[in-house]
Amino acid sequence: PFTNDFPQAEIYSLLSLDILHQIIKGAFKAHLVEWVEKYLILKHGKKQAEKILDDIDQRIAAVVLFPGLHHFPEGCHFKQWTGDDSKALMKVYLLAIEGHVPQAVV
Repeated sequence: PFTNDFPQAEIYSLLSLDILHQIIKGAFKAHLVEWVEKYLILKHGKKQAEKILDDIDQRIAAVVLFPGLHHFPEGCHFKQWTGDDSKALMKVYLLAIEGHVPQAVV
């Protein structure tokens, strides 16, 4: 490997965690948000799940303006999520899904 000529180089200290893609987008958006949507569809059917997701969006949109909280007037169903959007939604999402998913999830 390329580190043969660098005896002080330790490959494991050179690798760094990509917080945006591995934690924020991976664990939150790709796992939790999509899991909640799939769970609601399996449990309630597509039509009722859409109503519940609309309620979740309304809860997110109804978050009171407060320093440090981003306001999402249309909820969380928008096409392109930025890292800042994901971080801001993480602060309010669990409260928005409470009552719609098992308590153990929240």
